Amino acid sequence: MAFLEKEKGKGKGKGKRKESKVDAVTQIVDYFARITRGKGKGKEKEGKVDAARLGSQIVDDVACNTRDKAENSSEIRLEEDHLLRLSKASLDTNGWSIFKVPYRLRKVNEKAYEPRIISIGPYHHGKPHLNMMEIIKESCFRIIIGGSTTNAEQLKRAMKYMEEDVRKCYPEACDLESDEFVRMMILDGCFIVYLFQKNSPIKDIFNMNSILTEIWCDLLLLENQLPFFVLSKLYGMINKSNDEMGEFAPLALDNLLKAMPGPTISSGKVPKNIKHLLGLVYDSWIPHPTGNQGQGTLSKFIRCAAELEEAGIEFEKKVKDIGQDNNGKDEKCVASSLFDIEFTDDAKLKVPTIDIDNNTELILRNFVAYEQFVPHQNSTYVCDYVVFMDNLIDSGKDVQLLRHSGVIVNWLGDDEALAQMFNRLRDFAYSTQHSFYYKKIYDDVDNHCQKKWNRWKAKLKKDYFNSPWSLIKVVAAAVLLLLTMAQAIFSVLSYVNPN
Repeated sequence: MAFLEKEKGKGKGKGKRKESKVDAVTQIVDYFARITRGKGKGKEKEGKVDAARLGSQIVDDVACNTRDKAENSSEIRLEEDHLLRLSKASLDTNGWSIFKVPYRLRKVNEKAYEPRIISIGPYHHGKPHLNMMEIIKESCFRIIIGGSTTNAEQLKRAMKYMEEDVRKCYPEACDLESDEFVRMMILDGCFIVYLFQKNSPIKDIFNMNSILTEIWCDLLLLENQLPFFVLSKLYGMINKSNDEMGEFAPLALDNLLKAMPGPTISSGKVPKNIKHLLGLVYDSWIPHPTGNQGQGTLSKFIRCAAELEEAGIEFEKKVKDIGQDNNGKDEKCVASSLFDIEFTDDAKLKVPTIDIDNNTELILRNFVAYEQFVPHQNSTYVCDYVVFMDNLIDSGKDVQLLRHSGVIVNWLGDDEALAQMFNRLRDFAYSTQHSFYYKKIYDDVDNHCQKKWNRWKAKLKKDYFNSPWSLIKVVAAAVLLLLTMAQAIFSVLSYVNPN
């Protein structure tokens, strides 16, 4: 009934507007008719026609202006309503933990932040190229429900109870309705738990290493995350665990650390305040805070690898585990993590080996993006490492030098492409300049390069002692010089004293 009354009101309104329009035309026609009446009857009819045409145009303009004002007024009211809702909403930044990549980083390489196989969380949910994995997620869920005492309704109630807290983890507004959001939490979370437990819902697909590798990488994207408390809760409900956090965190690390590009030696301790899978791997990967005695404000940069070699600095790789070389001697150059770089008194720069493949840039970029949101007093270890490698690598020549020393394993095949990758990684990435992790190494390397004797010694070694043949040539030249000097001395002595 109310709807019908509104329609009647609308009809009356339209009738009134039409009547007012006709009245206005009539008045204008009469006005111009009176003006032209004294000018002759022949022109009276023509004047009325022109007046009517002019009057109609004026009324149409007035109507258009009225409509524009009404539309503007409606837009203003909508903006006011939106601002009113914002003023009533609380801004809880402490709950934010899953951010979107800053625009300045995204524009350098957008593909590095987009999932290729699977979407986790709301940011990339529903994208067409990821729909295939939605079917596999549903398959995982059916298998879990079929093999567990926990039913679907229990999972739904638990996730529904956590929905508000989960939404607070995402600073960007999520348009998903409540039921769809809860469904996404359950399917995404159950898939991750099932996958980490070494299960493969579709063996023909999951036995392909390329698919699994891309899934691991997708799970390490900044925007492709679920809060860790959701995953641990689902794990606990599925497996009836009393220590869901203590059991699920090591299980996740065991799977995800395989995707890291360098040495990863976990302490075995579960990090505190885990935000999501990316944060878990990050906290387990970075150096322990007690090892940061050498950090400080970054005030200078080191030269590229080729120039450092000219200054007498040698590059040596650090191995992951203590082992033995070909002669049965214990290896002493041991790396605890990718960030464990050392400069020794005998001018050796020891760097852990990093494997560079098609996924390395993606992984490093997402860790760099994650560090853009850490508290300002914390160190940015990945950004500092990227700065260090960017300083070492200017061109393919530097990559070749590091490759020959075992610091880099280049699966890309192109040294110039690898050099460009590291040079771009640093673009628009902010690091904490007051607590640069390699400050002491930078100072020691710079002090070594400032000494001219080190350069002269390195040049002498490179030009005359860089191979056995060069050494033989130097020895032969020295012997020849000595024989020549001896001959000259005997010639002088025989001239002075013929006897």
